[in-house]
Amino acid sequence: MQRLTVGETARKRKRSVTPNPLTGEKTMGSTDAQPPNLDEAFTQHLQGTAQQQIYAERKEFLLQEERDSAWDRAARESASEAENRADQLVWEVREDERDNLFGNKASEAIPGPETLDMGGQFLTNKERIEKSQLFRIAQRMPKGCHLHLHFNAELQPEGLIEWARYLPDTMFIRSTQALVNPEDYDVTEIVFNVMPADTPTSDIFSSDYNPEFKAPGSRPWMNWKTFCEEFPRTRSELNAEAWVKEKMVLQEEEVYGMKQTVNGIWARFNQATRAFKGLLNYDEAYRRYIGLAIDSMIRERVMYAELRPMLMDKFIPSVDGQQRYDLRAQMDMILEEVEKKKQELKNKNELDKFPFGVKIIYCTPRSIPKQKMRSEMQDCIELKLKYPELICGFDLVGAEDRPNHIGFYRDELLAFVETCKSLNIEIPFMFHAGETLLDTGGSKEPQNSNLYDSVLLNAKRIGHGYSLPRHPLLMEKFREKPICIELCPISNELLHLCRNVKEHTFPQLLAAGIPCTVNSDNPSLFSSSLSHEFYQVMVGWPTMGVHGWRQLAEWSITFSCLSEPEKDEARRIFKREWEEFCCWIVDKYGH
Repeated sequence: MQRLTVGETARKRKRSVTPNPLTGEKTMGSTDAQPPNLDEAFTQHLQGTAQQQIYAERKEFLLQEERDSAWDRAARESASEAENRADQLVWEVREDERDNLFGNKASEAIPGPETLDMGGQFLTNKERIEKSQLFRIAQRMPKGCHLHLHFNAELQPEGLIEWARYLPDTMFIRSTQALVNPEDYDVTEIVFNVMPADTPTSDIFSSDYNPEFKAPGSRPWMNWKTFCEEFPRTRSELNAEAWVKEKMVLQEEEVYGMKQTVNGIWARFNQATRAFKGLLNYDEAYRRYIGLAIDSMIRERVMYAELRPMLMDKFIPSVDGQQRYDLRAQMDMILEEVEKKKQELKNKNELDKFPFGVKIIYCTPRSIPKQKMRSEMQDCIELKLKYPELICGFDLVGAEDRPNHIGFYRDELLAFVETCKSLNIEIPFMFHAGETLLDTGGSKEPQNSNLYDSVLLNAKRIGHGYSLPRHPLLMEKFREKPICIELCPISNELLHLCRNVKEHTFPQLLAAGIPCTVNSDNPSLFSSSLSHEFYQVMVGWPTMGVHGWRQLAEWSITFSCLSEPEKDEARRIFKREWEEFCCWIVDKYGH
């Protein structure tokens, strides 16, 4: 058989000119074979095949497997008819507000400057959130227990500032610098304290003002009443109280400003925290604060709370500045005010609203030397021995992107555990851990992450846990033990771990089967509440619903420090209130 050369083969082929469908250019192509009719082929294979059925069955199997292992499965399977109906109605309310209140229907049109994103920046959205039906539903929701709440940050600052008016002789203020130029007001830090009326004073508005307060003979304090009277001469657009409130609460511009940094917002947060302390830490305010904080929690439909006071300062003054109350006296005040509030509720037959009072998690900063940490631990143990039903845990707090990490205190913490065992007492660890983007404990060593030490030291719960998804092995350890995570979404956003709740890692934590609770952390600094937090969780994850809310609230009971009989009673109360809540949703929104 004769073989043709390449050139001969080409000449024998019929040639055709075919326009390129994209460019219109004509190209030469062979017509040796007719191209397949792809439209017919696709039509044939779209007519229902065995492969389509197999694919559908496999997908349903995957979805069912995920549903079977879902974090909220127990809540879904035990839901009442009213709860299922409420879940559907809440979803409809959320979607309606997404389209109308926030005005962000899916569209290619560029939104106007007034259009906000549901689940976007909290402080930017806050005014609209509080007009929404979904937020009203969140306010009405029974929330179980509040497990991560810093002691000085439950009430908004206006009340504390107002109380200071009634201490014209004994409330004092100091500044970290003289208030002379306009920029001084923005950068200075302020601290309050109650002291005897004859305390030597200085003029903070003078260029000669010396802010030094540790040296012998220093006099950085100015009488607060005098400060208020003289303040307008240099800051006329605000009065002193309004200016102080700005110092105590994080503002939208400083949180989301283009030039703000993680370190910058943490420094600002710490300044605000210190401004609160002196306005609260005197006997009359301390007592009043406990009762009002409980009232606030009852309005939020919280039945029990574990508060975190910073107990490094061992004394608080009397209202006249002449006496000092040690840690035992402070614990007595808490117990007395809680009992007084419970008696008020009992007299009104409303004890179920707050039946278990509060407990205290002893907090101390991670920045202190080891010897000081040892004395802090001993103080905690002494308080536990004196108040076994009040002291319920131990925590190390502070920004995690700087020394020291938890492991720095390994020997002291292990000695703490063994000492508690020898005394037959239990003080579980409830560390702040994973509240960071760097996650190396203020070092370059990954093993210094506080999450490893939380596992090794058998923490009962951890605060925040934002960076835990970086550690697949630790995620499994948290699930197995289990270690509960105290979620604080608004705090994490405002302190620059994420830009908004939709970027938060809580869906990953829940999907991994790790138990979580929802908490407000420092609501007075963040202009927030526990209801705002539950709202954020709902709009931050499309598949979150009423069933998920219930699971989070039930976990707050399970991982609280209540006794087992108290937990059983809490579950009984919660179950009744939850069904009432779901029926309320159906009655109000069912039409």
